[in-house]
Amino acid sequence: MSETAEPQVEKATPVVPERLRALTPEEAFAVRRWWQRLTLPAEELKAFTSAPPWPKGVRAMLRRCESPEAAMLTEAFRHLWHRLPESEGQSEKRRNLRLQTWACIALVLAEVRAETPSATLGSQLGKQKKETGKPHMSELRFQQMLTCQTPEELVQRLRRALALIDKQGVSVVHLADNIALWWRESQGVLAPQPTGRLGFLWANDYFEALSRYQRASD
Repeated sequence: MSETAEPQVEKATPVVPERLRALTPEEAFAVRRWWQRLTLPAEELKAFTSAPPWPKGVRAMLRRCESPEAAMLTEAFRHLWHRLPESEGQSEKRRNLRLQTWACIALVLAEVRAETPSATLGSQLGKQKKETGKPHMSELRFQQMLTCQTPEELVQRLRRALALIDKQGVSVVHLADNIALWWRESQGVLAPQPTGRLGFLWANDYFEALSRYQRASD
């Protein structure tokens, strides 16, 4: 990543409403602004920043990528990487892990068409699909999502999960934080309490949403 960073258009205090488990507030703010410029039309973007949107082709190229390695070569990823707070003194291994983490985040967030700040993926997947009495994602597919073993599998299942909810209605910050947490746990770094781990967070949100309409139908 030797490309010169694009000058910052704005200075803003990093404030996000989401509770963060793996990202810093600065990273969360940066990834949301990146997603807004990548996705929102110019008129809608003005509500958040004076910076212009990037051309549609930038997002389209990222969405065509199938692996973190491919994503790293895109213009969209370079825009994101250069906006993240710098981490001084990192070992080569830590830097490579950070690159892979953010490449996965970029791949998944590029699928989101519209966001709802603070809304979690688990809660949206567990909501009732129209009046069917069934969730957007079946319990079987949800359990499969909980057991992703590789970054490629994680990206694939999250992309499919987003498609089930029309690629909207979730917080891009929550999604990014979830992916960063998955990477942290994949390296053996687990929260001391089970309630702070990704599987519990997803399952708690999913089954809580599920129970709301299942109780009503009893």
